[in-house]
Amino acid sequence: MNYSTRRMFLAVQWVLFSFTTTSFVMGQTDIAIGDGANGLTYGAAVGYGANGYYYGEAMGYFANGQGYGAAIGYFADGQLSGAAVGNGADGQTYGAAVGYNANGQINGAAVGRQANGQTYGAAVGANANGQNRGTAVGRAANGQYAGAAVGASANGQYAGAAVGASANGQKYGVAMGPYANGRGTNVAVGYKANSQGGINRIAIGQNVTNNVNNSARIRGTLYLDGGSGIYRRSTFGTGTFTLKAFTIDHPLDPENKVLRHYCLEGPEVWNVYAGNAKLVNGQATVELPAYYSALNKVGSEIYSLTPVGSFADLCVSEEVHNNRFVISGEKDIKVSWTIKVLRNDQACQEDLRRRPVEQLKSELFPDQISQENAAMNTIAISDAIH
Repeated sequence: MNYSTRRMFLAVQWVLFSFTTTSFVMGQTDIAIGDGANGLTYGAAVGYGANGYYYGEAMGYFANGQGYGAAIGYFADGQLSGAAVGNGADGQTYGAAVGYNANGQINGAAVGRQANGQTYGAAVGANANGQNRGTAVGRAANGQYAGAAVGASANGQYAGAAVGASANGQKYGVAMGPYANGRGTNVAVGYKANSQGGINRIAIGQNVTNNVNNSARIRGTLYLDGGSGIYRRSTFGTGTFTLKAFTIDHPLDPENKVLRHYCLEGPEVWNVYAGNAKLVNGQATVELPAYYSALNKVGSEIYSLTPVGSFADLCVSEEVHNNRFVISGEKDIKVSWTIKVLRNDQACQEDLRRRPVEQLKSELFPDQISQENAAMNTIAISDAIH
Protein backbone atom coordinates (compact mmCIF):
# COMPACT_ATOMS: atom_id res chain seq x y z
CA MET A 1 0.00 0.00 0.00
CA ASN A 2 1.14 3.61 -0.57
CA TYR A 3 2.07 5.97 2.23
CA SER A 4 -1.33 7.70 2.55
CA THR A 5 -3.24 4.43 2.54
CA ARG A 6 -0.97 2.96 5.18
CA ARG A 7 -1.44 6.02 7.42
CA MET A 8 -5.22 5.67 7.16
CA PHE A 9 -5.03 1.92 7.86
CA LEU A 10 -3.01 2.44 11.01
CA ALA A 11 -5.31 5.20 12.22
CA VAL A 12 -8.45 3.06 11.75
CA GLN A 13 -6.74 0.14 13.45
CA TRP A 14 -6.00 2.30 16.43
CA VAL A 15 -9.60 3.53 16.66
CA LEU A 16 -11.00 -0.02 16.57
CA PHE A 17 -8.52 -1.93 18.67
CA SER A 18 -6.46 0.41 20.82
CA PHE A 19 -8.85 1.73 23.45
CA THR A 20 -6.25 1.17 26.18
CA THR A 21 -3.53 3.12 24.40
CA THR A 22 -2.34 5.96 26.56
CA SER A 23 -0.94 8.14 23.79
CA PHE A 24 -1.53 8.75 20.10
CA VAL A 25 0.61 10.97 17.89
CA MET A 26 0.10 11.41 14.13
CA GLY A 27 2.36 13.93 12.48
CA GLN A 28 2.53 15.06 8.90
CA THR A 29 5.19 12.51 8.06
CA ASP A 30 5.05 9.94 10.85
CA ILE A 31 2.67 7.77 12.88
CA ALA A 32 2.97 6.63 16.49
CA ILE A 33 0.24 4.72 18.33
CA GLY A 34 0.87 3.52 21.86
CA ASP A 35 2.52 4.66 25.06
CA GLY A 36 6.13 5.55 24.23
CA ALA A 37 5.72 4.68 20.56
CA ASN A 38 8.19 6.43 18.23
CA GLY A 39 7.35 6.97 14.55
CA LEU A 40 9.40 10.03 13.81
CA THR A 41 10.97 10.94 10.45
CA TYR A 42 8.62 9.15 8.08
CA GLY A 43 8.29 6.19 10.40
CA ALA A 44 5.32 4.25 11.72
CA ALA A 45 5.05 2.63 15.16
CA VAL A 46 2.10 0.79 16.72
CA GLY A 47 2.41 -0.61 20.23
CA TYR A 48 3.82 0.16 23.63
CA GLY A 49 7.43 1.33 23.17
CA ALA A 50 7.37 0.48 19.46
CA ASN A 51 10.06 2.24 17.40
CA GLY A 52 9.54 3.00 13.71
CA TYR A 53 11.98 5.89 13.52
CA TYR A 54 13.51 7.02 10.21
CA TYR A 55 11.50 5.32 7.49
CA GLY A 56 11.01 2.29 9.67
CA GLU A 57 7.86 0.37 10.57
CA ALA A 58 7.21 -1.37 13.86
CA MET A 59 4.13 -3.12 15.22
CA GLY A 60 4.18 -4.75 18.63
CA TYR A 61 5.36 -4.28 22.20
CA PHE A 62 8.84 -2.69 21.94
CA ALA A 63 9.07 -3.73 18.30
CA ASN A 64 11.98 -1.99 16.54
CA GLY A 65 11.85 -1.23 12.82
CA GLN A 66 13.95 1.89 12.58
CA GLY A 67 16.28 2.78 9.72
CA TYR A 68 14.23 1.40 6.77
CA GLY A 69 13.50 -1.72 8.75
CA ALA A 70 10.27 -3.57 9.46
CA ALA A 71 9.35 -5.38 12.68
CA ILE A 72 6.13 -7.13 13.69
CA GLY A 73 5.87 -8.84 17.06
CA TYR A 74 6.79 -8.60 20.71
CA PHE A 75 10.38 -7.26 20.88
CA ALA A 76 10.82 -7.96 17.16
CA ASP A 77 13.89 -6.16 15.75
CA GLY A 78 14.09 -5.32 12.05
CA GLN A 79 16.18 -2.16 12.21
CA LEU A 80 18.74 -1.09 9.55
CA SER A 81 16.88 -2.37 6.47
CA GLY A 82 16.05 -5.66 8.15
CA ALA A 83 12.75 -7.51 8.44
CA ALA A 84 11.51 -9.36 11.52
CA VAL A 85 8.18 -11.12 12.10
CA GLY A 86 7.56 -12.92 15.37
CA ASN A 87 8.04 -12.67 19.11
CA GLY A 88 11.69 -11.74 19.64
CA ALA A 89 12.56 -12.17 15.95
CA ASP A 90 15.78 -10.38 14.93
CA GLY A 91 16.36 -9.46 11.28
CA GLN A 92 18.37 -6.28 11.79
CA THR A 93 21.13 -5.11 9.43
CA TYR A 94 19.77 -6.35 6.08
CA GLY A 95 18.60 -9.63 7.54
CA ALA A 96 15.25 -11.42 7.53
CA ALA A 97 13.74 -13.38 10.43
CA VAL A 98 10.35 -15.08 10.68
CA GLY A 99 9.40 -16.98 13.82
CA TYR A 100 9.71 -16.92 17.60
CA ASN A 101 13.23 -15.70 18.46
CA ALA A 102 14.35 -16.31 14.88
CA ASN A 103 17.69 -14.62 14.13
CA GLY A 104 18.62 -13.51 10.62
CA GLN A 105 20.61 -10.40 11.45
CA ILE A 106 23.56 -9.17 9.38
CA ASN A 107 22.51 -10.29 5.87
CA GLY A 108 21.13 -13.59 7.12
CA ALA A 109 17.81 -15.37 6.69
CA ALA A 110 15.98 -17.38 9.36
CA VAL A 111 12.55 -19.02 9.21
CA GLY A 112 11.28 -21.02 12.15
CA ARG A 113 11.18 -21.01 15.93
CA GLN A 114 14.63 -20.00 17.19
CA ALA A 115 16.13 -20.53 13.72
CA ASN A 116 19.55 -18.86 13.40
CA GLY A 117 20.87 -17.66 10.04
CA GLN A 118 22.78 -14.58 11.19
CA THR A 119 25.90 -13.28 9.42
CA TYR A 120 25.24 -14.29 5.81
CA GLY A 121 23.69 -17.61 6.82
CA ALA A 122 20.40 -19.30 6.00
CA ALA A 123 18.29 -21.38 8.38
CA VAL A 124 14.86 -22.93 7.81
CA GLY A 125 13.24 -24.97 10.57
CA ALA A 126 12.81 -24.88 14.31
CA ASN A 127 16.23 -24.46 15.98
CA ALA A 128 17.99 -24.71 12.61
CA ASN A 129 21.44 -23.07 12.71
CA GLY A 130 23.12 -21.75 9.56
CA GLN A 131 24.97 -18.79 11.03
CA ASN A 132 28.29 -17.51 9.67
CA ARG A 133 27.77 -18.32 5.97
CA GLY A 134 26.21 -21.70 6.63
CA THR A 135 23.01 -23.31 5.37
CA ALA A 136 20.62 -25.37 7.48
CA VAL A 137 17.26 -26.81 6.48
CA GLY A 138 15.33 -28.94 8.93
CA ARG A 139 14.51 -29.06 12.62
CA ALA A 140 17.72 -28.59 14.63
CA ALA A 141 19.83 -28.86 11.45
CA ASN A 142 23.30 -27.37 11.97
CA GLY A 143 25.28 -25.95 9.04
CA GLN A 144 27.01 -23.08 10.79
CA TYR A 145 30.46 -21.82 9.82
CA ALA A 146 30.30 -22.40 6.04
CA GLY A 147 28.64 -25.81 6.40
CA ALA A 148 25.53 -27.27 4.81
CA ALA A 149 22.93 -29.43 6.58
CA VAL A 150 19.62 -30.72 5.25
CA GLY A 151 17.44 -32.90 7.45
CA ALA A 152 16.28 -33.05 11.04
CA SER A 153 19.33 -32.83 13.34
CA ALA A 154 21.70 -33.05 10.35
CA ASN A 155 25.13 -31.63 11.22
CA GLY A 156 27.45 -30.15 8.57
CA GLN A 157 29.05 -27.39 10.62
CA TYR A 158 32.61 -26.20 9.97
CA ALA A 159 32.67 -26.56 6.16
CA GLY A 160 31.01 -29.99 6.20
CA ALA A 161 28.02 -31.32 4.30
CA ALA A 162 25.23 -33.48 5.73
CA VAL A 163 22.03 -34.68 4.06
CA GLY A 164 19.59 -36.87 5.97
CA ALA A 165 18.13 -37.11 9.44
CA SER A 166 20.95 -37.01 12.02
CA ALA A 167 23.60 -37.23 9.28
CA ASN A 168 26.99 -35.96 10.53
CA GLY A 169 29.49 -34.45 8.09
CA GLN A 170 30.94 -31.73 10.31
CA LYS A 171 34.55 -30.53 10.10
CA TYR A 172 35.15 -30.93 6.35
CA GLY A 173 33.31 -34.25 6.12
CA VAL A 174 30.50 -35.46 3.88
CA ALA A 175 27.53 -37.53 5.09
CA MET A 176 24.53 -38.55 3.00
CA GLY A 177 21.80 -40.73 4.42
CA PRO A 178 20.01 -41.07 7.75
CA TYR A 179 22.55 -41.39 10.58
CA ALA A 180 25.47 -41.43 8.14
CA ASN A 181 28.71 -40.32 9.80
CA GLY A 182 31.50 -38.83 7.68
CA ARG A 183 32.83 -36.37 10.20
CA GLY A 184 36.37 -35.03 9.77
CA THR A 185 37.62 -35.17 6.11
CA ASN A 186 35.76 -38.43 5.56
CA VAL A 187 32.84 -39.49 3.35
CA ALA A 188 29.87 -41.65 4.33
CA VAL A 189 26.99 -42.49 1.97
CA GLY A 190 24.13 -44.72 3.04
CA TYR A 191 21.96 -45.48 6.05
CA LYS A 192 24.26 -45.57 9.11
CA ALA A 193 27.37 -45.59 6.91
CA ASN A 194 30.34 -44.69 9.13
CA SER A 195 33.81 -43.44 8.18
CA GLN A 196 34.50 -41.25 11.23
CA GLY A 197 37.66 -41.49 13.28
CA GLY A 198 40.50 -41.14 10.80
CA ILE A 199 41.39 -39.30 7.60
CA ASN A 200 40.26 -39.68 4.00
CA ARG A 201 38.02 -42.65 4.67
CA ILE A 202 35.08 -43.50 2.40
CA ALA A 203 32.19 -45.74 3.41
CA ILE A 204 29.38 -46.46 0.94
CA GLY A 205 26.41 -48.68 1.66
CA GLN A 206 23.97 -49.51 4.44
CA ASN A 207 25.64 -50.02 7.84
CA VAL A 208 29.13 -49.97 6.28
CA THR A 209 31.97 -49.00 8.63
CA ASN A 210 35.43 -48.08 7.32
CA ASN A 211 38.21 -47.85 9.91
CA VAL A 212 41.20 -47.72 7.54
CA ASN A 213 42.68 -44.34 6.56
CA ASN A 214 43.01 -43.37 2.88
CA SER A 215 40.73 -46.17 1.76
CA ALA A 216 37.22 -46.84 0.47
CA ARG A 217 34.86 -49.57 1.60
CA ILE A 218 31.78 -50.29 -0.52
CA ARG A 219 29.03 -52.80 0.27
CA GLY A 220 26.81 -54.18 -2.46
CA THR A 221 27.07 -55.16 -6.11
CA LEU A 222 28.95 -52.67 -8.27
CA TYR A 223 27.73 -52.19 -11.85
CA LEU A 224 29.90 -50.39 -14.41
CA ASP A 225 27.76 -49.21 -17.29
CA GLY A 226 29.87 -48.91 -20.42
CA GLY A 227 33.17 -49.79 -18.76
CA SER A 228 35.41 -52.76 -19.33
CA GLY A 229 37.20 -53.10 -16.02
CA ILE A 230 38.36 -51.53 -12.79
CA TYR A 231 41.74 -49.83 -12.77
CA ARG A 232 43.77 -49.14 -9.68
CA ARG A 233 46.52 -46.54 -9.36
CA SER A 234 48.66 -46.03 -6.29
CA THR A 235 51.21 -43.43 -5.25
CA PHE A 236 54.08 -45.87 -5.83
CA GLY A 237 56.45 -45.06 -8.70
CA THR A 238 58.39 -41.91 -7.91
CA GLY A 239 62.05 -41.03 -8.01
CA THR A 240 64.07 -43.15 -10.48
CA PHE A 241 61.70 -46.15 -10.46
CA THR A 242 60.21 -47.03 -13.86
CA LEU A 243 58.07 -50.02 -12.86
CA LYS A 244 54.30 -49.95 -12.46
CA ALA A 245 53.05 -51.43 -9.21
CA PHE A 246 50.16 -51.60 -6.80
CA THR A 247 50.49 -51.43 -3.03
CA ILE A 248 48.22 -53.16 -0.50
CA ASP A 249 48.26 -54.02 3.19
CA HIS A 250 50.39 -57.07 3.85
CA PRO A 251 48.01 -60.03 4.37
CA LEU A 252 50.13 -61.46 7.23
CA ASP A 253 50.89 -58.15 8.98
CA PRO A 254 48.46 -55.46 7.72
CA GLU A 255 49.13 -53.09 10.62
CA ASN A 256 52.89 -52.84 10.06
CA LYS A 257 53.72 -53.88 6.49
CA VAL A 258 52.70 -53.31 2.90
CA LEU A 259 52.94 -55.69 -0.04
CA ARG A 260 53.78 -54.54 -3.59
CA HIS A 261 53.13 -56.49 -6.78
CA TYR A 262 54.57 -55.36 -10.10
CA CYS A 263 52.94 -55.35 -13.51
CA LEU A 264 53.75 -57.39 -16.63
CA GLU A 265 54.63 -55.26 -19.63
CA GLY A 266 54.64 -55.73 -23.40
CA PRO A 267 53.84 -54.09 -26.74
CA GLU A 268 50.40 -55.74 -26.88
CA VAL A 269 47.41 -55.62 -24.53
CA TRP A 270 46.64 -59.08 -23.16
CA ASN A 271 43.99 -60.43 -20.84
CA VAL A 272 44.69 -63.64 -18.90
CA TYR A 273 42.16 -66.27 -17.79
CA ALA A 274 43.05 -69.37 -15.78
CA GLY A 275 41.46 -72.20 -13.85
CA ASN A 276 41.23 -75.95 -13.26
CA ALA A 277 39.12 -78.56 -15.02
CA LYS A 278 38.40 -82.25 -14.47
CA LEU A 279 38.37 -84.50 -17.51
CA VAL A 280 35.46 -86.95 -17.59
CA ASN A 281 35.56 -89.64 -20.28
CA GLY A 282 38.61 -87.84 -21.61
CA GLN A 283 36.99 -84.40 -22.06
CA ALA A 284 36.19 -81.19 -20.18
CA THR A 285 34.31 -78.12 -21.41
CA VAL A 286 35.58 -74.86 -19.91
CA GLU A 287 33.10 -72.00 -19.63
CA LEU A 288 34.54 -68.50 -19.97
CA PRO A 289 32.88 -65.25 -18.75
CA ALA A 290 29.83 -64.07 -20.70
CA TYR A 291 31.64 -60.88 -21.71
CA TYR A 292 34.68 -62.76 -23.07
CA SER A 293 33.89 -62.41 -26.78
CA ALA A 294 32.89 -58.75 -26.44
CA LEU A 295 36.09 -57.83 -24.63
CA ASN A 296 38.65 -59.95 -26.46
CA LYS A 297 39.78 -60.85 -29.98
CA VAL A 298 38.54 -64.41 -30.39
CA GLY A 299 41.11 -66.46 -32.33
CA SER A 300 44.14 -64.74 -30.79
CA GLU A 301 44.23 -67.13 -27.81
CA ILE A 302 47.42 -68.74 -26.56
CA TYR A 303 46.59 -71.90 -24.57
CA SER A 304 48.58 -73.63 -21.82
CA LEU A 305 47.58 -77.00 -20.33
CA THR A 306 49.21 -78.74 -17.35
CA PRO A 307 48.20 -82.20 -16.06
CA VAL A 308 47.95 -82.46 -12.27
CA GLY A 309 48.81 -85.70 -10.43
CA SER A 310 50.40 -87.68 -13.25
CA PHE A 311 51.72 -87.40 -16.80
CA ALA A 312 49.15 -87.26 -19.56
CA ASP A 313 48.78 -86.25 -23.18
CA LEU A 314 46.46 -83.24 -23.43
CA CYS A 315 45.19 -80.96 -26.17
CA VAL A 316 42.66 -78.23 -26.89
CA SER A 317 40.27 -80.21 -29.06
CA GLU A 318 37.89 -77.28 -29.66
CA GLU A 319 39.07 -73.68 -29.57
CA VAL A 320 37.07 -70.84 -28.04
CA HIS A 321 33.57 -70.55 -29.49
CA ASN A 322 30.49 -69.08 -27.78
CA ASN A 323 32.67 -68.29 -24.74
CA ARG A 324 33.82 -71.88 -24.13
CA PHE A 325 36.52 -74.30 -25.22
CA VAL A 326 37.12 -78.07 -24.88
CA ILE A 327 40.11 -79.92 -23.42
CA SER A 328 40.72 -83.57 -24.38
CA GLY A 329 43.15 -86.14 -22.93
CA GLU A 330 44.05 -89.78 -22.85
CA LYS A 331 42.65 -90.29 -19.37
CA ASP A 332 40.49 -88.63 -16.76
CA ILE A 333 42.71 -86.26 -14.82
CA LYS A 334 42.75 -82.79 -13.28
CA VAL A 335 44.06 -80.12 -15.68
CA SER A 336 45.24 -76.59 -14.94
CA TRP A 337 44.62 -74.32 -17.91
CA THR A 338 45.59 -70.76 -18.89
CA ILE A 339 44.46 -68.61 -21.81
CA LYS A 340 46.18 -65.40 -22.87
CA VAL A 341 44.12 -63.39 -25.36
CA LEU A 342 44.35 -59.94 -26.97
CA ARG A 343 41.98 -57.35 -25.59
CA ASN A 344 39.92 -55.77 -28.36
CA ASP A 345 37.06 -53.62 -26.95
CA GLN A 346 36.38 -50.10 -28.25
CA ALA A 347 38.03 -48.38 -25.28
CA CYS A 348 41.22 -50.38 -25.86
CA GLN A 349 41.21 -49.66 -29.60
CA GLU A 350 40.77 -45.95 -28.98
CA ASP A 351 43.56 -45.88 -26.39
CA LEU A 352 45.95 -47.68 -28.77
CA ARG A 353 44.98 -45.28 -31.55
CA ARG A 354 45.88 -42.30 -29.38
CA ARG A 355 48.92 -43.96 -27.81
CA PRO A 356 50.43 -46.41 -30.30
CA VAL A 357 53.30 -48.70 -29.28
CA GLU A 358 55.77 -46.73 -31.38
CA GLN A 359 55.39 -43.03 -32.09
CA LEU A 360 57.58 -40.14 -33.25
CA LYS A 361 58.40 -37.64 -30.53
CA SER A 362 57.48 -34.88 -32.98
CA GLU A 363 53.88 -36.13 -32.79
CA LEU A 364 53.67 -35.74 -29.00
CA PHE A 365 52.19 -32.68 -27.36
CA PRO A 366 54.29 -30.88 -24.71
CA ASP A 367 54.77 -32.88 -21.48
CA GLN A 368 52.75 -35.82 -22.88
CA ILE A 369 55.27 -38.42 -21.68
CA SER A 370 55.33 -36.97 -18.16
CA GLN A 371 51.54 -36.81 -18.01
CA GLU A 372 51.09 -40.39 -19.24
CA ASN A 373 53.66 -41.76 -16.81
CA ALA A 374 52.24 -39.77 -13.89
CA ALA A 375 48.81 -41.26 -14.60
CA MET A 376 50.30 -44.77 -14.52
CA ASN A 377 52.48 -44.22 -11.41
CA THR A 378 55.76 -44.49 -13.22
CA ILE A 379 58.45 -42.13 -14.51
CA ALA A 380 60.48 -41.93 -17.70
CA ILE A 381 64.28 -42.20 -17.57
CA SER A 382 64.56 -38.70 -19.01
CA ASP A 383 62.31 -37.38 -16.23
CA ALA A 384 64.45 -39.12 -13.60
CA ILE A 385 67.63 -37.58 -15.00
CA HIS A 386 66.18 -34.10 -14.96
